[in-house]
Amino acid sequence: MFNERKYIQYEDSLFWGMFDFNPVSPGHILIIPKKHVIDLDSLSKDGWDRLQRSIRDIIHLIETTDLKQIYQSIIDLHVSDNSVWFATQALNNPNINKKPDAYNHGINDGKAAGRTVDHLHWHIIPRFEGDMDDPRGGVRYVIPKMGNYKLPKP
Repeated sequence: MFNERKYIQYEDSLFWGMFDFNPVSPGHILIIPKKHVIDLDSLSKDGWDRLQRSIRDIIHLIETTDLKQIYQSIIDLHVSDNSVWFATQALNNPNINKKPDAYNHGINDGKAAGRTVDHLHWHIIPRFEGDMDDPRGGVRYVIPKMGNYKLPKP
């Protein structure tokens, strides 16, 4: 039986972190509360404070981990055909093991926002200069055509 807790790369008193098995870019990681928390409103003040510290710690982890080894282990694990495809993309990405130039942070807070797991999890997605032709708009691209608000609209 698959036990994802075996793949924890970070842990503190309230959160644990693991590299996403379907990474958007090399270093894509999830921060997950240890206690069952459905959404951001359910986090205590202490939870928010600890989350902020965890984000800083995990960014350091992203920048210092041998990601080639991580993605090869995900491929070997073969959780699903999709996880193998995503991990292979990350493994072959020219930016693997380079320090990211920026990060996208996000959650899918509710089913209409795309959440597929009813447990809060915070995505940290490393970004690299040139990984998109025009990254302006960032997370706004969750709605097609609404991302880059600087482009003229018809």
